[in-house]
Amino acid sequence: MKLYTLIFALFFSGAVIANSSVAGNLVYKLPNGELVKRAVTLEVPSRGQGEVVLRGTKFEWKTTKFWTVKKAGKTTFVAVFKTQFRQFKSLIALKGTYLKGTNKIMYYGDTYKKKGHNFEAESLAGFNYSGGFKFEYDL
Repeated sequence: MKLYTLIFALFFSGAVIANSSVAGNLVYKLPNGELVKRAVTLEVPSRGQGEVVLRGTKFEWKTTKFWTVKKAGKTTFVAVFKTQFRQFKSLIALKGTYLKGTNKIMYYGDTYKKKGHNFEAESLAGFNYSGGFKFEYDL
């Protein structure tokens, strides 16, 4: 667990000051078909000391698994969080990349959801697309 947290912290270390929160949004569709945009923050610990946390007004999720893939000069990251609302358990995955400029850094990508807490290796097999995310941090 500390290994993926350390990798995640190092991944974000070029853009985020230690123990900081990066503001962003999750966008997803409700069962009734309505699109919803939720303001969230991503907290990244300094030097991998602690867990990566995604917070909203009514929830706090900590990473279960994290990995990166580098291909054609692009780094893609995946962060998986266990969630529970009442008796319903699910996994939420954020899969995305980043752009870093001289003025800011942006992390953006897609969100995926899977019922239950069963998760295998570094794969999103069994997950379904559920929306997107975007985080921005001024340098």
